[in-house]
Amino acid sequence: MQALVQVRGEVDMSRGVRETMEMLNLGRVNHATLVPETDTYRGMMTKVNDWVAHGEPTEETVALLVERRAEPLEGEGDVTDEWVAENTEYDSIDALAAALVAEETTLREVGLSPTLRLHPPRGGHGGIKHPTKEGGQLGKHTTGEIDELLRSMR
Repeated sequence: MQALVQVRGEVDMSRGVRETMEMLNLGRVNHATLVPETDTYRGMMTKVNDWVAHGEPTEETVALLVERRAEPLEGEGDVTDEWVAENTEYDSIDALAAALVAEETTLREVGLSPTLRLHPPRGGHGGIKHPTKEGGQLGKHTTGEIDELLRSMR
């Protein structure tokens, strides 16, 4: 599973990239989504590489994001262990995070919004105009780098 975070805005974004971002459920800066690792999604990540940060997060980071930033598709309320136990087949947020990382389910399938609205990163971005190889935030991240980014945006 890959986590994608939109770090750049829509200025100078081509129509094809904008449509791909919509298909990935990314509509605004600091929104994130979790997608499976398939050829289709790999191609989409390549297309939007200059506007997003992406990488494979750990279960602990996914659990933190689900606990703090996930929202039910219908209604309002916080996502807690009780909500997960009542509305899904999983007993806790940790079990749900493990299933998400293992690609057994998706956020939408368990009744959660596929878009995670994150806080801007505490301490700022490492630069949104350069790829990770040049010290920026754009493009592919290692597991440690994407975890650090997602935890700073928790």
